[in-house]
Amino acid sequence: MKIGCISWSHRKGFQEGKMDVFTWMEHCKKDCGLDGVELWNNHFDSLDQIYLKKIRQKAEELSLSIYSVATKCIFGDFSEEEIRCAKQVMRDWLEAADQLDAPVMRISVAGKELHDPIHQEQVFTSLAEVVREGIYPKIQVGIENQEPGVVQNIADVKKMTEITGGCIKLILDNGSFLQKDDSYEFMKQTLPEAAVVHTKFFRIRADGSDEMLDYEKIRDILEASDYDGYLSIEYDSQEPAVRDVPKIATYLKKLFARGQTFPDSEVSLAGGKEPVCVKHTKCGTPGRE
Repeated sequence: MKIGCISWSHRKGFQEGKMDVFTWMEHCKKDCGLDGVELWNNHFDSLDQIYLKKIRQKAEELSLSIYSVATKCIFGDFSEEEIRCAKQVMRDWLEAADQLDAPVMRISVAGKELHDPIHQEQVFTSLAEVVREGIYPKIQVGIENQEPGVVQNIADVKKMTEITGGCIKLILDNGSFLQKDDSYEFMKQTLPEAAVVHTKFFRIRADGSDEMLDYEKIRDILEASDYDGYLSIEYDSQEPAVRDVPKIATYLKKLFARGQTFPDSEVSLAGGKEPVCVKHTKCGTPGRE
């Protein structure tokens, strides 16, 4: 398994203008020692090809894999026009993911009464139709489970797989449950459908472990399933991600290495300062949330 991070984890740094995609990737490599990165759509300045090429070149320079691009498709009230727009947003971001050579695109779904069976089927069918256009066959598209959301439980994953014929995968969020203990059985049952696993951290201890989720149990589930994809750190906290994500990354490395030793990650960036960059302009492209 490889370890990465979604840029949503550092959303506060982006919002405050202290980070952009480029300085964030440097942090992920130099301070966290990550294998790859997952880019959240809110953190793109644009979908211009020149800009996307710069992101890809930076990742290559840092020897980081861009393993996923994360976006949102908004279905609203499920009118014909809103469904058409949601599908176009998906196409736009698939093109961006292709430019970045990302093998996975994560979709968060927004809309009215998403867990309504008719709305569920409309979402699954609509996204599968775009995938079956066959323009980007190397990219796996996955819906992230969210409670509440269009995919909330094991039955929803089975329904999604049945309706789409397996062409829409799961982005497995192990912390997106109102009752956190629901996470473990969900993982056991749905890991075969997972393209990426989001490893959620809420309140970390000094060693980087989480107070709310049992990561030794999660490790055992992952290893028993022979999951060999990315673990994407998702830090859901108001605490400083620049300080804490390196601790989380070191903890996960030790946890999955079973006895190997790693040097402690540096908490601060080179020179002891947080990255500072010119404040970026919020992307005005579709799917901006």
